[in-house]
Parts: sequence; C-alpha cells; structure tokens
Amino acid sequence: MSTTTVAPLAVHVRAVTKTFGQGEAAVPALKGVDFNARQGELLMIVGPSGCGKTTLLSVIAGTLNFDGGEIEVFGSSLHAMKPRHVTEFRKRNVGFIFQQFNLIPTLTCIENVSVPLLINGASRRVAEQKAEAMLDQMGLPGRGHDRPANLSGGQQQRVAIARALVHEPRLIICDEPTSALDKDTGSHIMDLLRDVARHPDRSVIVVTHDNRIFKYADRLTEMEDGRVQRVHDQAGNPDFSE
Repeated sequence: MSTTTVAPLAVHVRAVTKTFGQGEAAVPALKGVDFNARQGELLMIVGPSGCGKTTLLSVIAGTLNFDGGEIEVFGSSLHAMKPRHVTEFRKRNVGFIFQQFNLIPTLTCIENVSVPLLINGASRRVAEQKAEAMLDQMGLPGRGHDRPANLSGGQQQRVAIARALVHEPRLIICDEPTSALDKDTGSHIMDLLRDVARHPDRSVIVVTHDNRIFKYADRLTEMEDGRVQRVHDQAGNPDFSE
C-alpha cells in the first residue's frame, strides 16, 4: 500500500479580511480568504484585476495590515505580532521580486543586491562579497559594478532575484515578475524561480496575469471578488493537491 507525503505548510491563511476606507467609501478587498502555500513549491495566484491578489500578497508578506483572521508564515503568527516584530520577521524571512525590478539606479548591481544584507546588520565587505557571489549564481559574472541602466530587462530582473535571495529568505514574494519581459526572457526567469522553489525549506508565491507562465506553477490559486474560488494542481502532483 503506497502513501503520499504532503509537504509542510509555509503559509497558512484563514478567514482573512481587509477593507480599504470607511463608511460609504469602504471597499472590501479580502472577504474571509482561506489560502495555503507549501514548502518546496512555486504557487501562483491568478484572477482578474481588483480581485484581491496583490492585497493578499501584501498581507502575507507583512507589508500591509489586515483587519481579521489569521496568518502564519513558517509557523510564526503574524496576527499575534506587534508591528515592529512583523518588520523584523519580514527583514529576515521574506524576499521581494517586482514587475518593474525596483532597482536603485544610482547604485551598482553589487550595491543593489547588498541592501537586504546591510538592513540585517552585515558589514559592507561581507554584504558585497555575498552579493557578488549571488550575481555569479544568477549568470551575471563580471557585471557587479555595472549600474541597472547598462543591463537588459532580463539582466535587471536577475539582479532583482539575486537581491531577493541574498539574505536566504524562506518566503519569496513575486508581483508580476515577467510582465515587463519578452517571452524567452520571461521563460528564463521562471526557470530560475522554479529552481529556487525546489528548496525544501522555501516557498515561492507569484501573483501574475501572464498566462504564458502558468505552466511553471505547482499549483494555481484562482481568486475572484476578494475570495479564493478554486485551487488547481497544475503539475498533477498529489503532494500538493488540496
């Protein structure tokens, strides 16, 4: 008799609500969302504009307060933390990758990638050594002293991925990471992210409208009108089925 092993949860969201504004101007963005992401998977959140995808991503990442419900990230309860503790948790455990890269144009690539390490208290020498090594891993050897304007879009996104990974976070949050890239470059970026997600003590969550990259997901979470409506086991892997 065969058994399947279900990967442990990285993110556990239950009955989470979030409303913007008050009174007649109140707009409910999350309406009692239930959501799970597992360790070792790349999970995508999809759905129409305004359905709550980015809001859900933001409350999971600890960059936006939520009104009610519970969120646990790798066993730590964000809903029970004081704001300063959420900030500390985020600095150590969360990496961010954005659609427009969000690199600082006046800094070199090494300096950009060093930022999370410096925020976490590393010395500049150690931070820059680790940043250069991470850029090498991302396929950018010798480009550390270039500024972002001297790189292609795909190269800039690789720098952004290096910055997200350099402090070894357990949760990688990606907001439309391929929408500004052509098909081939987007495919290379998704290959990198899929490799990143294979670490058994890590989880990658991607919000996207880009249906070209759906095939890279282990699971697809479909949102509509502030709620999770369906979860698809994209890869046909029973370990990640709901």
